[in-house]
Amino acid sequence: MKSDFKKKIERSNKISKAVISFGGYGVIFSIIGIFLFLLYETIPLFYGAEIDTALSFKLSKKKHVVLSGVDQYKELSYLISNNGEIDFFNLKEKRITKKDTLPLAANEIITTGVRNSNGDISLGTDKGRILFFNLNLKPVFTGSQRRIVPQLELKKSFRSDVENPADNNGIKILAFSENDDGVLYWAWVNAEDKLLLKIYDPDEEEYFDFSLSDNLENVNVTALALNPDQESLIAGDDKGELYLFDLSDHSEPDLLDNWKAADFKITSLSFLIGNNTLIVGDKNGNVTSWFEAREKGSDELKYREVHTFKKMDSEIVNVVPSPRNRLFLVIGKNGKVELNYSTTGNTELEFSENKSRVLSASFAPKADGIFVVNSKNEVSLFKLDDEHPDVSWKTLFGKVWYEGYPGPAFVWQSTGGTDSFESKFSLIPLIFGTLKGTFYAMIFAIPIALFGAIYVSQFAPKRFAKIIKPTVEIMAALPSVVIGFLAGLYFSPLFEHHLMLIFLLSVLAPALFLILISFWGMIPERKRRTLPAYYELGFVLFVMAAVYYFSSIVSLPLEKIFFNGDLKQWLYSSLNVSYDQRNSLVVGFALGFAVIPIIFTITEDALSNVPASLSSASLALGASKWQTVKRVILPAAAGGIFAGVMLGLGRAIGETMIVLMATGNTPIMDLSPFDGFRAMSANIAVEIPEAPVDGSLYRVLFLTALLLLVFTFIINSFATYIGDKLRKKYARY
Repeated sequence: MKSDFKKKIERSNKISKAVISFGGYGVIFSIIGIFLFLLYETIPLFYGAEIDTALSFKLSKKKHVVLSGVDQYKELSYLISNNGEIDFFNLKEKRITKKDTLPLAANEIITTGVRNSNGDISLGTDKGRILFFNLNLKPVFTGSQRRIVPQLELKKSFRSDVENPADNNGIKILAFSENDDGVLYWAWVNAEDKLLLKIYDPDEEEYFDFSLSDNLENVNVTALALNPDQESLIAGDDKGELYLFDLSDHSEPDLLDNWKAADFKITSLSFLIGNNTLIVGDKNGNVTSWFEAREKGSDELKYREVHTFKKMDSEIVNVVPSPRNRLFLVIGKNGKVELNYSTTGNTELEFSENKSRVLSASFAPKADGIFVVNSKNEVSLFKLDDEHPDVSWKTLFGKVWYEGYPGPAFVWQSTGGTDSFESKFSLIPLIFGTLKGTFYAMIFAIPIALFGAIYVSQFAPKRFAKIIKPTVEIMAALPSVVIGFLAGLYFSPLFEHHLMLIFLLSVLAPALFLILISFWGMIPERKRRTLPAYYELGFVLFVMAAVYYFSSIVSLPLEKIFFNGDLKQWLYSSLNVSYDQRNSLVVGFALGFAVIPIIFTITEDALSNVPASLSSASLALGASKWQTVKRVILPAAAGGIFAGVMLGLGRAIGETMIVLMATGNTPIMDLSPFDGFRAMSANIAVEIPEAPVDGSLYRVLFLTALLLLVFTFIINSFATYIGDKLRKKYARY
């Protein structure tokens, strides 16, 4: 019988051991699995750009291509030759499917051409004519079949110089744009190196013609760029200088500014999507980006150099902006092509077109392909894989100079209202906000939790302690969404209305409390021991009530005397400190309330588990109760106390709903307790609806979650390590 009983116990022990081991290892593997999954979703952020040749072929007939493009599916392309022929190529079949011819005069040659994002094209000829038409490659679906249909519509054709139509005023450089009101702008340099401008106002149905060379003495214009949003024209010359013209008054363009942008001849100018950032390329292969920004101490907007990109080893002949983002191609005279991203200042990749001069290059409409035609009549379509050019170590953790900002800054602003929006993915404001909220929460929670645990475990009557401890532990079960709801909708306006009272309670109350409590210490020790324990608690509660009552009475008079009756307005007018209704004070109170039960419970358990023999020995040697707690019990329980504080810290860092509901969720970096912030956890909750799958924001949110996991893991590991050290140190007790 005994042997069967022993076998049964051993079998039960083995089963229990297996189940417990499985559960323990399961937790470990789950944490590792979560970490690896977050890492798996984050790593693609740092993949570099890749380019592959989708197809390449040589034209059967030699052509001098002026302009080219491809449809969004990369199935049909067009080539505009200098003789006015437009060939539409089926890229899959590598054959011409359609031809069109532009209405050119005899022996008239196209010299230059530009296209905007709407498919509008302007071409300049050697006879001084400008052709303006629309060319789009539209997909047409018949059942499940798709074909791309080219649509060509000639809109306008006019001579560039109406005063001297017989002169040979061929167009050398041409710029074209159209604003949201339908106003058309053409600027060009003719064979006589004159800078001319034509504006068409559809409201007045009138053309305005100007010669801007009258404003530029001894200036040889070598590059042009039009900005339709700001109604401005920028011209570059052979000395590296830029000239800014204001075109807002259609009857009188005005030269606004002139500045040195390069040390060499400017050969290419182009605005990126959004028409804020200007890319400047020069004869020496230098590429820089500029946009308007305010200088410190000035409200005037000036173009300022922002980034200097990788230098090319030949003259820059063209800059091609992406229609979808801030990518742009830089084309060198030697056939080399570089892909740059303006926000980061990085060169994503570079490739060479068989060391032949690139006649024309363009992005696919979705910026997932590059179409190139070179001087050897070779046509190439490249597949571009660059999903996250807007994310780098610098944009995540460094200062970046964004459009419209006076200088580099840490900014989080993930989405905007237009496609031209410049994503800002700095995690520093989120990390700062997380630490700020945790700091204010711990300031509130640690003193209350520690002193409460000391009182309950060492000084409170046992009957009272049996009530208080379970009550505090039940607080831990209160849903954080309820705490956040109360903080955001009830306590936020309450704090704002009674700001002076809160200020007094945080500054004056501790001093008054210590003074009044000192009176209790004046009672002889022998007399105090004879008093019932609840007398001490009653006195403390009375002192707290008296301090609150006194503060509430004097708060309004003091606010009138020292702050003209409005503390919030005084803070703003005197200290330039604004008061947000949902701020760090509210979060500190609400989040601290959620953290208190964790710290209190673990600390109380650690203090209660100190052997009674230690405190008895200390009291027997004549030490007071407080001396015993301070010199014996606290050191012996230091490991558990530290672990409780660190676990509370981990809870505060990872909290979501309270910081989401009780703050304004403004990702700013300001230590002021009267301002809000945005924590990493709250940011994940806020941004989830705006994050397209596999997009940059989507993966940055996974990176944020990974950082949170790492932070909490480090904190818990550190707490365990220090706790073990402290336990070993005081093990002799």
